[in-house]
Order: sequence, then structure tokens, then C-alpha cells
Amino acid sequence: MGQRIAGSASAYLRQHAHQPVDWWPYSDAAFAEAAARDVPVFLSIGYAACHWCHVMARESFDDPEIAAYLNEHFVPVKIDREEHPSVDQAYMAATQTLSGAGGWPMSVFTLPDGRAMHAGTYFPPVPRPGTPSFAQVLEAVNDAWVNRRPQLVQQATALADHLGSVAARQAKMFSRLLPLPGSSDEPLLASVVVAAVGRLAALEDPTGGFAPAPKFPPSAVLDFLLRAGLGSGPTAGQATALAARTLGTMARGALADHVGGGFARYCVDPGWKIPHFEKMLYDNAQLLGLYARASVQLPEAQDRELSRRAAAGIVAWLEREMLLPGGAFASSLDADTVMPDGTHREGATYTFSRTEAEALLPDRGNIFWTLWDGHAAEEPGHGEPQLTIALSRTPEPGEWTALDAAFAVLGEARARRIQPARDEKVVAGWNGLMVQALAEASVLLDDPALLRLAGGAADYLWNTHWDAAGASLRRVSYRGEANTAIAGVLEDYAGVALGFQAVAVCGGEPAWIERANAVLQAALEKFMPGGQPFDAPDDDPRVLASRAGARTAEALDDAVPAATSLLASALLNRAGLVQLAGEDPGAGGSDAPGDGDGSRAEADLFLVRRLIGFVPSIADRAPHAAGSALGLAVRFVHSSSAELAVIGGTPEERRAAMRVGILAGVSQWGEMPRPGIASTAYPPGPGGALRLYVCRAGVCHTPVSDLQSLAELLVPGLGRAGLDG
Repeated sequence: MGQRIAGSASAYLRQHAHQPVDWWPYSDAAFAEAAARDVPVFLSIGYAACHWCHVMARESFDDPEIAAYLNEHFVPVKIDREEHPSVDQAYMAATQTLSGAGGWPMSVFTLPDGRAMHAGTYFPPVPRPGTPSFAQVLEAVNDAWVNRRPQLVQQATALADHLGSVAARQAKMFSRLLPLPGSSDEPLLASVVVAAVGRLAALEDPTGGFAPAPKFPPSAVLDFLLRAGLGSGPTAGQATALAARTLGTMARGALADHVGGGFARYCVDPGWKIPHFEKMLYDNAQLLGLYARASVQLPEAQDRELSRRAAAGIVAWLEREMLLPGGAFASSLDADTVMPDGTHREGATYTFSRTEAEALLPDRGNIFWTLWDGHAAEEPGHGEPQLTIALSRTPEPGEWTALDAAFAVLGEARARRIQPARDEKVVAGWNGLMVQALAEASVLLDDPALLRLAGGAADYLWNTHWDAAGASLRRVSYRGEANTAIAGVLEDYAGVALGFQAVAVCGGEPAWIERANAVLQAALEKFMPGGQPFDAPDDDPRVLASRAGARTAEALDDAVPAATSLLASALLNRAGLVQLAGEDPGAGGSDAPGDGDGSRAEADLFLVRRLIGFVPSIADRAPHAAGSALGLAVRFVHSSSAELAVIGGTPEERRAAMRVGILAGVSQWGEMPRPGIASTAYPPGPGGALRLYVCRAGVCHTPVSDLQSLAELLVPGLGRAGLDG
């Protein structure tokens, strides 16, 4: 068995190739086989780093009896969710509707045409209270298929119709327009921020975050709070404090890898002390951007230093463990370590028993022993408890040196252990988000080496994932070769465009603007025809069947910000850059006002307003689900009416000014040479001195030459911390 997936490029599929289950890869052929045999399809959806995927694999899929039953009565299909995000999204909606919960592994039973009829997540090998065993589930579905098929088909039809109606309601979320700053509706924009911050304050967990355990990093919400904290409104201080508390809790807790850098996917306990140990590129891309900004923006020096170290740790981990030949980044590290006897131990690489730690750090006066606040993380039956590493408080400035030395000793010991597996799949959108984070962090942290990392990954994406002839983007690549059968989704196009824009602005290479525009234009043509957004292509018949033929775009965030928000962010960037350049390369391919009349910036801003126009209706109800759109609304107030040109001065002076622009979220010409009339419209000061131009709607304020004046024009709430950072 397993021959169909043994040669797969997907590490997740190869993990299952040894099993007695006769796995098929996701394909037309698999569903045709089900139709020919007149049996249902069993979809098992997961990803390489998923701990519970490994658990169900060894408990159920390795079992010869379960495998034999599965092979006889179903066509079993194994799907890497990272390769097929639209499939994962469609069947996750079905799973959540049928079971009230979601997650991975996802276990879905469908008709041969792809309509879901039963679904769940992890099923145990033996029954548990309230949860049947996997064998019982298989038998029940087969019994219904054989003896009550009309009812089963009717249920699948009703579910597809329901999911289609949900998709239609989601589409209506993009029918509103966000008010323009300066319009009669501008007070609504201020009320949105006040309502969202107030609701988040009410939702805040005393241990950090805005939801109970399991605790995931609320990255998109933190983005909004940091941006709201720069305003001059009544809740600016409250927003900053909310962001600082959760950022600090995560950076002190075991979600952060204090020894090796980077952050785990989530913690299972309320206090952020027991993580699931997989590390995902998309989490760390978002967190790098957040901690780099917090290291400049937060008012307390200890919080800024903790944030700077968290950001630096992500970069160190990224270079050491995730960088691939060619410059791109792998998608994840596994939660489990495969021990010499073949067993899987979650977190075995990362944890220490107290005896091990005492042998490595015998000096009990070391500050490590004062601050160590680890909790038992191992599965029962492995002897002395293996403890995670968390800090009980933020270290004082004078404590970091000794603490770093202790972490270095633990790191050397950890390096001698078996390491978790790495999924070397390159995902375009996630790499684009990391490129953006690295480029902006190179300015915020004043570290040019990060820009070189960003540029290497951007080169890889352009040369490997972008098909210039077909104006299309491939989602995944392996070992330098793109999988041409897997098309990019909106998340990929938008993430890559954002990365290219950031490299251009922070690195002074205008060619990346042209490349970003090519990707962005293709995204509008493929995923926003007629002004209505869609998350994925419309060429998968099973995905369409699962929701009665409807296409969809999700406005709310998941582990990655909503693709529509990412697209809106890239459009907002482009609108500002076009206005600053004083050029108009043409309109943007939509039904927006301005098409045909030569105003790409107006067309882009119209689309931005449509993509986040739902924000006022959700701000006081579910801001935790729409952090990216809320953050973009704050950016829109600044960026749709202000752009920054940084001219002349020393490299240090320009980077300091660019830091203010990055915090404000405004489009800026920093290191880039200005094209066209912009090269003469923004002259430097006498003798090439620094001049800072803040422009609104094509009209520039009197230029200034100091950061305080710049902050007053862009972000009145920035204060001294950001200027001195």
C-alpha cells in the first residue's frame, strides 16, 4: 500500500506512505474511483507538523484491521491542507457545521461528487465518553451508505445548500464601503476604534490574550491594537496597554522558545506555559512584524527590550532552522521528535527535567533558577517530568547577560538531541509575509542583514513561483521546483505582493514595485472580477459541490489574516506609492470609479473601502475575529490621506524617519529613487540635508527635517519611545 503517495513531494503524504491504508492523493481520479466502485470518499486532511495527526496515524491508520475496513468500504484520500487551502477551507466549514468544532486531523466523509455527509476531527482508537472510536465511525457511515443512502444524500444536499447560503451571506459583507476620512461619516471611523478596543478590553483574559485555552497568538488583533495605540483618540492608551500585556505574556511564556528562538503554534493551558511544539512560518512572520514594531513603539523600556529580543530570536531561528537553499523558508517544524525506538515524543527536543537542568547549570545562584517557570509537558509514563521553559517575569536590564549565558548552555545540550522534522515545502503566501516582516524589521531594528534575507526569499518567489508568461503564481514549491498543478490562492498573491512592496520601500529597489504590481494586477483579475472578491480559483468541482456551486471569500481571520485584508493592504500601499510618484500607470481592473479616467489610486482606494467596509458592523461584536480588517481601517485613515517621502540626509537619518512611516502604516518613498516628476518635486535640504515630505491627496505640507515634527504630522500618539527607538 501507499505506492500512490510514496513519491509525493508533500512530507505529510510521505509520512503515511508506509501504512496499510490504500491512500489516494487528492485528485479527479480518486473521486472517479469512488463513483466506479459506488462507495463514499474518506478525506483525511492535515499537515506535516500536526501532533494529533501523528497520534491518529499510529493509533488508527497503522492498524491493519482498520485499514482493511477503510480500503474495502471507502476510497481513502490523504490531503496536505497546506497544498490545498481551498479544499481545507471548504471541508472545515462542513466539519464545523456538522460537529461544532474544527481542527486537524480533519476526517470527512463525502459522496463521490464531493458533498460532505459526515465529518469530525480526531477520532480515538477506542470509544471515549461522548466520542466514538474511529472504527465505530467507519461502520456507522458504511451502514448508512448501504441501508439509508437516500437520507444520507438528502443530508449532504442540505448541508451543501446551507454552506452555499453561508457563502452568499459572506459575499454580502463586501457590499458596503468604508467611509472616507474627511467625509461627513468620518466620526464613524473613530467610533469603530473605540468600540473594538472596548470590546477587546472586555474579552481580555487575565493571563493574556482574548480567548480561553487553547491559547493561540492573536496576531491580527495585536496588529490592530498597536495601530490604534498610535492614534490620538480616547482609547489609544488602552489599546497600547492591551497589546503590551499580551505581547509580554507570550514573549515570557513557553509559547516563545527562549533557547532557540521563534514561537510555537499555540499553548494548551490558560497561562501560556505548555505549548504544542510545532513552529509554523506564518505565525512567526506575523510575530516578527509585531515584535519589531513593539520594540520601537511601546512606552516602557523593559517591554521594548523584551520585544526586541523576541524579534531577534525569531530571526535567529529562521536563519538557523528554516532557511532553504535558494533563499526561501520552509513551512514548519514538527511538534514531535521521533525517538531512536521509532516512538513519537512531543517536545522531546525542547524540554528539560530538573535533574538535566541542574547538571547543565549547577550554579543555583544563576538568574535562570530565579526566573524559570516551566510546567510538565511530556506524556505520562516517561519518568521524571520534562519541563517547558518560561519566565516568571520580565528580566531586569542587568539580568539578561547571565540569562543569555544559561540559555546558550541549554542550547548546546539541545543541539545534541534528535531534532524535529522540517517540512521543506515553500508556500508562496507565507514566504511573502515573512519577506514583508524581515524587510520592515531591517528598518525597525536597524539591521541591514534582515533586508538581505528578505531579498533572497523575494528573489526565490519571483524566479520560482511566478509564471510571467501566464501572469500566475504557483502556491508551493519543493527543492527549487514549483508544483505547476497547484495554483496560488488569493492569500498567496496578496502575501507575495506585500513582500515585494516592502523590499522595494525598505531596500530602495524600484524594480520590486513593478513586480508587486504584476502580481497584484493578476490577483485582481483572478480573484476580484467585477469588484467581488473570491479566495480561490473556481476550477475544483468538489469544492464547488460542497457548497452548492457557490464561491466564497472569508472576511474574518484565521491563523493567517483574511486574504481579503491582505489584498486591501497591498492595494493601499500601491495607491500611496502611485500618488507619491506623481505618475499614473492606469486604472486597476475593477468596476471602481476611476476606471478609464486614469486614476489607479482612486480605483485602488475604492476597492480597499469595499474590502473592509464591513468593519463598522463587527467592531463591537467580534473584533477578535477581524483584527486584520480593523488594523487596516486604522491604516486607511492615515494612509489614504497621507504619504511620506524621505529625501536626503544620512542613511541613519533616513532609517529613523522610515521607522516612523512604518509605524504609521503610510506609503513612503524611503531609499527608493523617485520616478518621473517625483524626482524634482521632493528636493533634499541644503547640502543634501534630510527633508521629510508629508503629502495628502497630492498636496504636500511644508517639509520638515526632524522626527518630532514628522510624528506630529503622521502619528500624534507615537511619543518619544518610537522616536528614540
